[in-house]
Amino acid sequence: MLSLFRKKTAEYEPPLKKKIKDMKCRKINFVDEGFDTLGKEMSDDPKAIMRLKPVNYYAVKNAYIMGKVYTSEDCSENYVQFFRYEHEHETGKTDIYPLDKELLSKALAKVGIIIDV
Repeated sequence: MLSLFRKKTAEYEPPLKKKIKDMKCRKINFVDEGFDTLGKEMSDDPKAIMRLKPVNYYAVKNAYIMGKVYTSEDCSENYVQFFRYEHEHETGKTDIYPLDKELLSKALAKVGIIIDV
C-alpha cells in the first residue's frame, strides 16, 4: 500500500553542534575587517578574536561579522562561531572554535560584558 505520509529522515548533526544548543549564547557584532582570513587565523590561534572591533551601534552598517559565543554554566567550556552578514542576509560562516576562560573574559570585556573567571 502506498503511503501519502513519509517519515522524515533524521539529518546528521555533529556532536559539537548538538552540545552548543544547550549552552548560553551571546551575540556580538563586529566590524567586517577580513572575514575571509578570520577562520584560518582562529584555527591557528584563538587569540585572533582579540583583533575584532565591536560595531558602533549608532551607525548603520551594511556588512558586519556576528560572533555567537556559547558558554557553559560555569564557563568551563566556551565556543565561538562567526557569521558574515551583508544587508541583513547571512553570506558566510566559520567553523566552531574553542575558547579558554581567560580569553573569553578578555573578548567579552571589549564589548562591556564582565564575567568572573
